[in-house]
Amino acid sequence: MVTQASAQQLSLKHFGQDEGLGNLAVTALAQDAAGYLWAGTENGLFRFNGAAFRRFGAAQGLADPDVTAVFGSRDAGMWVGTRENFYRIDGGRLTPILYEGKPIAVWPGQVNAESADRDVLLVTEGRLLAIARRGAATRVRSYFSAAQMRDRPELAHIGSIHADADGSLWMACKRSLCNVDRGRVAVLGHDAGLPPDTWTSIVRDAAGTLWIRSRTRVFAMPAGAHRFEERTPGPVRKHVLRTELLVDADGRVLTNTDAGVARWQGGTWESFGNEQGLRPGGGVTAILRDSEHGIWLGTMGQGLVHWLGYGNWENWTSAQGLPDDVVISVLRDRHGILHVGTRAGHAWQAPGERRFHADAGPASFDGHQWVSMVVDAHDRLWAGTYSGLLLRRAREQGQATLIARQPLIRQILADRGRIWMATARGVRVLPDTAPAGAQPETARVPAAWRRAEDQVVDGCADRDDQLWFASLTNLLHFDGKTWEALPFGAALRDREIQALACARDGTLLASTYEGLWRLHVRGVPVAERIDAPVLRNRAVQTIYVDTRGWIWAGLDVGVAVWNGSRWRLVSQTHGLVWNDANGRGAYEDRDGSMWLITSNGLSHVLHPDRLFERAVRKPVIEAALRGGRAVSAGAAALPWTPDPLVFRLANLQYEDRQGFHYRFRLLGVDDGWNETLQPEVRYPALPGGDYRFQLIAVDNETGEQSAPAELAFSITPPWWRSDPFYGACAAATLAAFFAFHRFRLRASRRREAKLAALVRDRTRELEQSREEMRIRALKDALTGCWNRGATMEIIEREIGKCERSGDGLVLVLLDLDFFKRVNDTHGHLAGDAVLVEVARRLRSAVRPYDAVGRYGGEEFIMVLPGLKLPADSGRIDALREIVRAEPVDIGDGKTLAVTASFGVVSFAPGAARDTAGLVGRADAALYRSKNEGRDRISYAD
Repeated sequence: MVTQASAQQLSLKHFGQDEGLGNLAVTALAQDAAGYLWAGTENGLFRFNGAAFRRFGAAQGLADPDVTAVFGSRDAGMWVGTRENFYRIDGGRLTPILYEGKPIAVWPGQVNAESADRDVLLVTEGRLLAIARRGAATRVRSYFSAAQMRDRPELAHIGSIHADADGSLWMACKRSLCNVDRGRVAVLGHDAGLPPDTWTSIVRDAAGTLWIRSRTRVFAMPAGAHRFEERTPGPVRKHVLRTELLVDADGRVLTNTDAGVARWQGGTWESFGNEQGLRPGGGVTAILRDSEHGIWLGTMGQGLVHWLGYGNWENWTSAQGLPDDVVISVLRDRHGILHVGTRAGHAWQAPGERRFHADAGPASFDGHQWVSMVVDAHDRLWAGTYSGLLLRRAREQGQATLIARQPLIRQILADRGRIWMATARGVRVLPDTAPAGAQPETARVPAAWRRAEDQVVDGCADRDDQLWFASLTNLLHFDGKTWEALPFGAALRDREIQALACARDGTLLASTYEGLWRLHVRGVPVAERIDAPVLRNRAVQTIYVDTRGWIWAGLDVGVAVWNGSRWRLVSQTHGLVWNDANGRGAYEDRDGSMWLITSNGLSHVLHPDRLFERAVRKPVIEAALRGGRAVSAGAAALPWTPDPLVFRLANLQYEDRQGFHYRFRLLGVDDGWNETLQPEVRYPALPGGDYRFQLIAVDNETGEQSAPAELAFSITPPWWRSDPFYGACAAATLAAFFAFHRFRLRASRRREAKLAALVRDRTRELEQSREEMRIRALKDALTGCWNRGATMEIIEREIGKCERSGDGLVLVLLDLDFFKRVNDTHGHLAGDAVLVEVARRLRSAVRPYDAVGRYGGEEFIMVLPGLKLPADSGRIDALREIVRAEPVDIGDGKTLAVTASFGVVSFAPGAARDTAGLVGRADAALYRSKNEGRDRISYAD
């Protein structure tokens, strides 16, 4: 069967050793009931929480690290197979399962399923076992009796297993296919259209079709049919560790191939490989559909791959035939042909085709930027370019004709037999029947608009087919007969309009460098700013309003979408081909799908409604540790110790991971909520009492909160706060009272006691004063951070700790970008406000035992013990983000955006103890950040 290469460019995110996946040869994938992803590799088992992997090896009971199978059952937990053992995972430990007193060997393949009564079915050395888990006990039995296997010898040679929803089993048996349904066994072979082969994968899709695969062939039997038909994609000739058949959320079947992955859709196979951006190294070895319908690919040598936006996003670039990756405009004509304008000209794609084509037109048209397109009443395509070419393309000719040369064209509109152009020198118009060489007329606009510098930046047609054009500060309205100029400069406070769109409610939308505005054009011009977290401090570059009334705002960090009730920011983390919106920004297709235009490709959102399906945020408390020992819920009260309590956090969400933060509190200590971006929270030694740690994941853009995760525990009080101790104290107090009563008349004792009290008070006051003076000498008076001298002492002290403990530390040196401009432009008080706020942000983002110092001027230095690079580089990214997250209030209603350049160096035990050299390396990395454009992080070599 012919396999067609998919036309789309995939959005893929790779996970490997930087995230803690120590071995990149992934052999099996599964997801557990909590939401964790499990990856088996040739050297260990790894659990993934969306941010980092945790390895399970010999210390956790995995004696043989070459994992061949991972299986997550609905009720019986997680199971892991190797070539020597089959394990059950319990509380982070792997327990080997024995059958008749012997280990169970598991070979790669589809060797697990779950029976109707929730037993785990396992294929091992040709035999099918049923494993029942009841509480902590596990019972293993042969699924088929000796008598059944004598009657049906095929049942002693099982190779793979699939369980239907009704409980019937499908198994590869010898070189045939066996079906067991309510005790009856049927063997399917030649009579069912199935040739002899070693069948390694079996699945049933949503339509009821049964799929079966060997290493080189795929067959399918539709629901109700009695014979298989071959549906082998090509090519599948290479040896792979295991074959895969998986059904996605839309009922389509995926399988691994020599190229990468093939997907059955519309009666044919689509192939995804190198041309689409999938480079699986030694091949795709595992395919997983997670609980959020996302697709994950395990590869041989390239680690774990997440297919972002699967099922809803398609991406197109020059690899699919576009003349250039910089896309500017999109239009579908009446014949269903999709036209795309790029910075290198025009491309088109007919319905059902998988690649774009370019017209064989004059070479003089090549390289022109097709900024806007429209179809006239005669079914001809018109296009305008930034270079001022007005082109017309008749479908039967298949190439564009130059009609006129104009100033820079930003937008063209078709209306009442005329073609309107928004140009750098006003509004131009000509009939849509004009011949080549015609000269467009300048529209007779009001005199207020007749200024050479009043260029037209955009235009649109409203719901009544009336035309609107925008200059930098004003609007121009044409109702088909007369023109009207509307001055919006004052309403916009002299902000310059960048883009214009006509809304369905009769208002207009305009973007400026400072944000998005709704323009009310009836009566006195009014500009109402649209304020939303997704738009703040972001450049709104394009605007589009679709037939649903949804707003699509193209940003420099993705696309913000308003569906009438909620905003949603979509970016490359969701499947968008590139975060920088470009040109016309968006285009609605006939079926309601959306095309999003970027400076590095074109994205197609197949189901826009799915963008607003609420992401399921699943915060979990991965571990609570005190003194290196785990704190478990429901355990007996913990004895008091002076050790701190550390909570490790995770959010089991695999898309849109950058858009959340944690909110937490420890009831029994503080009823108020705290917030953090870090996956760890630390409390100093807690007194005796009952506690509840609560954790919530919060959406950064909408403020929506997850259900809380909670861990309750108790701590017994220390001996000096126990009831026996209080009793002893009471007895001692009584004895002291009687002793005092006995000698109260002794005046000398009274004077001695009073004098002693005075001396103690004075001594305490002097000690407190001396400590305050010492701290004041070590702190920077303006920011409250450690001063340079104190910071250097801290670095020396922490290096000593590292050498004793074997831990590392990270030193971060940052310099505020363009700080001199702040002082020169806004004054030193504004500069001081910036320094104080940045210091506050840095202190709020670090742990209690980290140190933040002011190194000098606008430079800060941070000492972060216990961190290692590159594993903890995410912590450094978070520090950069918190510095630049919000503008700084400098008073008088003014704010300033602040960024910083970072230099980062790490210290590992065994390295030379050279504090000045360590700071010097961080300083060199900092200056590399400055030289490379600022607002970035550089790491010392």
